[in-house]
Amino acid sequence: MSVKAKFKTLVRELDGEALDELSRSVASELEGRRQKGAIKIENIHPLMSAEEKRQAMEDIARVLKGNRDA
Repeated sequence: MSVKAKFKTLVRELDGEALDELSRSVASELEGRRQKGAIKIENIHPLMSAEEKRQAMEDIARVLKGNRDA
């Protein structure tokens, strides 16, 4: 049995409370990953060169489009 099939079986067997907890855990993990990959405003400094600002704008646009690794 594949891992995906095992996971689906496990999820189907969870009671409502356990399923809610799993949902909260997944949501928390996803938010943590978003925060880790987020561009932080403190990284954009007013004394940056024009090239650094251009690169920062491109990075922000790339992340907002969901292409974090490009």
